[in-house]
Amino acid sequence: MLPEGGVKMEFPNTHSCEARLFEVRWPDVVRCLSCGGSDIGSVEKRFLYQCRTCRRQFSLTTETVVHRSRLDLRMWFIAAEEIISAYAESREEIRLIGHSMAKRYGISYPALHRLKKILIEDLSQQPGGGLIGACVCVRPTPLLRDPKASEEDWRDQLRSAMQ
Repeated sequence: MLPEGGVKMEFPNTHSCEARLFEVRWPDVVRCLSCGGSDIGSVEKRFLYQCRTCRRQFSLTTETVVHRSRLDLRMWFIAAEEIISAYAESREEIRLIGHSMAKRYGISYPALHRLKKILIEDLSQQPGGGLIGACVCVRPTPLLRDPKASEEDWRDQLRSAMQ
């Protein structure tokens, strides 16, 4: 589920978006993208990580949908929220018009078209809606227990929601 106050309130700046991406991407420890090792150092001047085993350098966004993007990470989060909301309300034909979105975000139409295409593809991944979907959807989906349901049915519903 989307944040209660919206993405702009939940993530007021780029740093908060980077912290959320880090939390989702590496919940336990930073791992090398090549060898999977956890002995990682940092190259602080370039904002990179370096594996001490295989020497590969990588950043927070390496091999993600936002890798090498010139757009701010916060813009990706805000656009993802707008796309999720539009599809949830079945109003994607009205709310996701390219030229008006490009004006709202202050970017060119071709840049917005690429952004929208990448986000829709990422958000449609299962389970969890891809990396950006997992970052933006910060609250778990509430489960309302049916009072008539058996204990076993409730456990099955809970298991399927956790997958």
